Amino acid sequence: MRQKLLWTLLIISTSAFSQDYPFLSASSKRTTMSDYVDYLNALPKQTRDSLINSRMSFKEDGTTYTKAYSDSIAKAKNFYRYTTRVYKDTIAKTFTYVMHWRTDAEMEADGKAWKQSTEEDEKNRKKLKGSKLDELALIDMDGNTHTLETLAGKIIVIDFWFVNCSACIEEMPELNKMREKFGTEDVAWFGITFDKKEKVVKFSEKIKFDFTLIPDSKHLVDRFGIKFFPTTLIINPDHEIVYTGKLGAMSGRADEIKKALKKTVKKEKKTKRVNVTAGPVERIE
Repeated sequence: MRQKLLWTLLIISTSAFSQDYPFLSASSKRTTMSDYVDYLNALPKQTRDSLINSRMSFKEDGTTYTKAYSDSIAKAKNFYRYTTRVYKDTIAKTFTYVMHWRTDAEMEADGKAWKQSTEEDEKNRKKLKGSKLDELALIDMDGNTHTLETLAGKIIVIDFWFVNCSACIEEMPELNKMREKFGTEDVAWFGITFDKKEKVVKFSEKIKFDFTLIPDSKHLVDRFGIKFFPTTLIINPDHEIVYTGKLGAMSGRADEIKKALKKTVKKEKKTKRVNVTAGPVERIE
């Protein structure tokens, strides 16, 4: 899981750059896995399947490898030292995989980056929890704006995700069940992503995510200081962030969110009962 979360962090922060291997064409330039997936998703199915089937996969010595080999690497004890580099031939418009063995220096650099990011993430979550929002504007896929005023009296659940986040997609069925269980009368459900609307539209044609989707929202990702995906926040009707979760394994995350939401709903119902006041008492002479 550590590797999956690290991937969701690095996938949006790594810029494309060239890295030559003798067996690659001169027009091959290194790109990101995210860009590769975006490129594939924009193609008709037949063209996409053809491109995937024709893709070459190399070891760093220039020999090719099969899926069986990559599967064996995934089960190896030192699997964490391997990473897949993606190269695009800018002339032929084809892609190539190169399985890269990370050097000690790269491992050390990645380790430092991971440590710094997790420490910053933990600090940010502590800062968010208990804080109150003074304003919030969420523009959904249909152009509707949701604010603290329009959501008055509701608990707000915000899930930060993005289209190429495998960990995010993995838990969507559980989040959909959660929404069905708690309903929408007392709880508002939002999925915030930095992805463009067009990209989210194509995603929604394949994957069901029942939250109200908020695209083009990098400003919100930055505002809340989100570093890892998925991250879920729960905001009570008083606009206080009562749940931020914590960085860790996906296993049990949905149950943790459900437990926190149940606690928040129960507390709000109790508060409403206490605040109910009786009408004037009729005096009988």
